[in-house]
Amino acid sequence: MKPLVPGKYRIVPGKDFGTPKEVWGFRTAPRAGKPPAIAHEFVTANAGLLGVEGLIGKLGKPRIIESLSATHVIFAQLHHRLRIHRSFVTVHVDRRGRVYFVKSRAVPRDRLPGAPEFRVSETRARGVAKRHVSSRARLAPSKIERVWFWTKTRLHSAWKVRIHRAHPRAEWIVFVDAERGTVLHSWDNIAFAGAARRRKQRPITRRARIFDPNPVVKARGWQPLDDNGNPRKPPADAYRTVTLRRLASARVLDGARVSTRLTSRRVRSAGEFVDTVSTKRGFDEAMAYYHVDAAIGRLVELGYRGARALFREPLEVDAHGTRDDNSWYSPDRRSLTFGTGGVDDAEDAEVIVHEFGHAVQDAICPDFGQSHQAAAMGEGFADYFAASLFAAKKPPRFLDSVMSWDGITNTDYDPPCQRPMVSELTFENFDVADDADEHENGMIWSATLWDIWKALTRRIADPIIVESHFQLDGFTTFARGARAILDADRNLYRGAHVRTLLGIFHRRGIGPVE
Repeated sequence: MKPLVPGKYRIVPGKDFGTPKEVWGFRTAPRAGKPPAIAHEFVTANAGLLGVEGLIGKLGKPRIIESLSATHVIFAQLHHRLRIHRSFVTVHVDRRGRVYFVKSRAVPRDRLPGAPEFRVSETRARGVAKRHVSSRARLAPSKIERVWFWTKTRLHSAWKVRIHRAHPRAEWIVFVDAERGTVLHSWDNIAFAGAARRRKQRPITRRARIFDPNPVVKARGWQPLDDNGNPRKPPADAYRTVTLRRLASARVLDGARVSTRLTSRRVRSAGEFVDTVSTKRGFDEAMAYYHVDAAIGRLVELGYRGARALFREPLEVDAHGTRDDNSWYSPDRRSLTFGTGGVDDAEDAEVIVHEFGHAVQDAICPDFGQSHQAAAMGEGFADYFAASLFAAKKPPRFLDSVMSWDGITNTDYDPPCQRPMVSELTFENFDVADDADEHENGMIWSATLWDIWKALTRRIADPIIVESHFQLDGFTTFARGARAILDADRNLYRGAHVRTLLGIFHRRGIGPVE
């Protein structure tokens, strides 16, 4: 394979090494062979451009990810057999064997130090990490790993520590310098609002009465708030009777795609859920089980099944895991937790699917959302996925909003909801302050995605937007996300919608994209 010709590609320059961290705007000639071999040839031919001269043998065995339209080959960089955090080369190869995008976060050979020094013990590193998060809060046991960590000037031997805090909820990744015992970096990684072979058996189903998606959009003529502004109990016509499928047990809600086993005092009965109302134990469980199962079904419908399946084990759910008015997805524990403050979050299916949206991103791109723009994109996509999934089930008044039952008292919007999908926000409105709210910033991204949904329809927008995540990383930006959507359209639809997409990104001030 020949190296890329200067002037025939574009780059996103790196800050530390003088090498590009992204190379885009090109497509190599079609090539026969397996994608990992094509990717290896490409990296070898372009080693100088990518900053990996003399390091080809130090790139670990590639991780291969298959998506609908491409194969994504990720080479992690190793030094003295330890992984360098965030140092990798990712090569994206389309179905015709053409490389069209590459990312390099590799540390050049002349910046690599000698052997690692772990003067700080594992026990001390755990203590440093826990004190950094909180000196008083109760912390759950943590995971720990030896890695290299790059700061602005050099590589450090480091301990990567994951720790959990229950109240207030947090899930931190902390990097502790293994030589000095200081904290190099930390990030609150929580994302808020191969399965074992089993013997074949007859599928088990149960009936349940649920909200689909919530009582506000279903109960005609119902006034959801009383004179004091408090939510009323939903009427009978707010419910729908459904079948809970793919169950492995007749007693509890454990299934092929979802399990509510994290829920305390969960329902254990061979009976049905058809007589359950929202105030009774078991309702939130049935809601979470049904809607997560359906959301995974939507991904299967898009083509993410078999070797491309995003969830290979049941996603675990705690239907009422906190009394706070909050819910979250845990990337470390790979589970969903729903709160009971205010309206129970699991009573609103759009809340359930919003949190599931974070699980989708983490399944494609582990630990997504570790920068301010990436965190906002996480919230924006989660809103989008919920709005798209339930659009056909909502009357026009509620089409452009999400979580109208959970946000019923939020009168900042009409109709009341947690967040609207339509706004005049552009990237100029992005709040760059350290304490900026990712949900507010996320409304820029969700509005952009919703523009795409309205322009292209759900049939085209959903696969493009989900597929684009295979090109992103945990520290991505709006501009990279937009370029990934363009590439997804080129790979899936031969670029049929590029002009429309470019117009949307231009109006929202997102770029450069071309």
